[in-house]
Amino acid sequence: MKRIFELLILIIILTSCSESFDIKDPTEFNKKIEKRTDIETAEQLIEIYYNYPPNEGTPKLDIKSRELDNGLIEVTLIHDGQEDDSQRATKIVMTAELDDKKWIVHQIKTNRKCWDGRGHTNWGTEWCN
Repeated sequence: MKRIFELLILIIILTSCSESFDIKDPTEFNKKIEKRTDIETAEQLIEIYYNYPPNEGTPKLDIKSRELDNGLIEVTLIHDGQEDDSQRATKIVMTAELDDKKWIVHQIKTNRKCWDGRGHTNWGTEWCN
């Protein structure tokens, strides 16, 4: 009985700490890039999607990519330390493939962190106050 209780506690801990995401439909973005052969890397692709306004300065972005087992590439963009009074960070996780010099995006997930006192400080989908 003690073993079952320990297992239940472990499951609750693991599932309560899981990161939640908003899922975005990639259809419109795929239409926007369907004829472009100048996007060489997944890092460039996600920066185009993020589309940070040039008049806002140059953001400090942390971008990492990795190849998945099925040949797809997962690329993650994190913009932390945003100059916003409530939202501290944005995360975008994109899954895409390069097919004959053209990118096809399969999935886009986003979430955010809030500044202390303005909402959740872990990655989540709730809007900041």
